[in-house]
Amino acid sequence: MNTRLSATTTVAFNPAAHSMRALARQAIRSMQWRHHGIGVLQGYLSEANETEIRIHIWSRLLLKPGMDISGDAHDHRFDMVSHVLCGVVAHEELEAIAAPDGDHRMLALTHARAAADNKFHGPTEDIEGTYRVERQLHLIEAGSSYTFSALEFHRSPIVGGPDDVAVTIIEKHNQQDVRARVLYPAAHPPVMAFGHDMDAALIRDVLDRANAALR
Repeated sequence: MNTRLSATTTVAFNPAAHSMRALARQAIRSMQWRHHGIGVLQGYLSEANETEIRIHIWSRLLLKPGMDISGDAHDHRFDMVSHVLCGVVAHEELEAIAAPDGDHRMLALTHARAAADNKFHGPTEDIEGTYRVERQLHLIEAGSSYTFSALEFHRSPIVGGPDDVAVTIIEKHNQQDVRARVLYPAAHPPVMAFGHDMDAALIRDVLDRANAALR
């Protein structure tokens, strides 16, 4: 049974979580990964199809310095379904409300796939206006799935310490050809999620932790 958490998020028990954990364990060693600075490794199980599917591995070790202060609040070009296989995922919705005295701004940039390929989020473009932000935080535990609508803002603050990981499988539905957006505090220029080199030793360490957690 689905539980509506808000206008844009629902959560439900996932009866296939055990099978998905087994699938993830088999897949992660042979996948190609990109390091997204919000604290996650992303790899595709299915790409360039109507519905694309990714594995995400979340770890504080992957969090780019300063990004949790400014740069991690973003929207998606697609409707998302996320299946939490192990660990806990924080899902914080942000509603941006136009306000002359708002303390947040928006930036349009190159979406994650192109940015990761080029190691560059540009060209970027400031979006006119200032916004105040209302927040709603949800903690999604292993064995649950949640949905989130396209073009809405959220962030996924990392849960736990450096020894903790979470693993999710993400479904991307109804993907649109539009630019990505970041919502950030006006007082702090956003840290970009890409533009860094991959650290092979760090990635091996996080993959080892994920494999152990999935067992």
